Amino acid sequence: MNRGYAGFYKGFYLRSSYEYAYAVYLDQFNILWSFEDQTFEVYGKSYKPDFFFYDKHGKLEKIVEIKSRNQQEIESAKLKLEFIEVQYLVKTELISYVELLKIYENMPMSLNSIITSWIKSDDTTIHKAAIGRLNGHYGLTHSEESKNKIGEHTKKLWRTNSLSKKRMIEGLRKSGLSQKGKIKTEREKRYCLLCANEFIALITSKQIYCSRKCSGQTAISIATDKYVQKRKSVHQDIKRFLIQWTFKNKELVLSTPYNKINTTIRPLTDEIFLQFGVKDMRVISKAVFGEDKGRKELLRFMKKLCSENVC
Repeated sequence: MNRGYAGFYKGFYLRSSYEYAYAVYLDQFNILWSFEDQTFEVYGKSYKPDFFFYDKHGKLEKIVEIKSRNQQEIESAKLKLEFIEVQYLVKTELISYVELLKIYENMPMSLNSIITSWIKSDDTTIHKAAIGRLNGHYGLTHSEESKNKIGEHTKKLWRTNSLSKKRMIEGLRKSGLSQKGKIKTEREKRYCLLCANEFIALITSKQIYCSRKCSGQTAISIATDKYVQKRKSVHQDIKRFLIQWTFKNKELVLSTPYNKINTTIRPLTDEIFLQFGVKDMRVISKAVFGEDKGRKELLRFMKKLCSENVC
């Protein structure tokens, strides 16, 4: 599962770009979700699915597992999800790369563009090469045999003029070391912009946070603010467009029965989808009222505009 691009999104540590793409899809339609909330005992082993969905009373309604194109992983996940459905009476769904492609056919952006933005993002992506708990090898130790093999391989790289050697030298230069144990660049004391903890950094470094945790939390906050502002702007545009459309289609609005809302004002929802990428009536209702009040209340609002001779 494309696990080379793991990182934080809205406080959750997503483990692949496909999980991120699915989360973006859910947010596009204001679908509430949570991530890796529970661990299940499946065939004698612990299993923690990806996305969790709850009803308004907090009861678990559905679990969704995300997989890539690896058929063996897909089949294995299917068996686990089937076990959960039978033993725990919870609805489950498996979404792979193929299903994600179909989902994004109705999105205003492509799946490829979303994955690319996640990989390149400075705000939300934290690669698995990171230190501490974000590193894929965190908590693991090498055997003596493995250590010897790694040492011999490193010595071999140093004896050649390989690209790997140049990269190692560049890494030492950036860290302030020209040779092991010899400090060549001065350090200085700094204070983290988020938590104010003290840390030491090279005087040439641009580091302003004490750790990746603080850096990640700041990035999440920035990304969330951007998302909220963008959504607010889109909602305002949708409401403005709906009112203008109502002005132009007064007769159709007034003649629309409450039991045929979807079919009668389909031209409106089609136009909104073309311009804003939104087709869910709940999102349109929320754009107008600030909350989802349903299709009937939305139609009453439009009829009221016309009956008050605003149209």
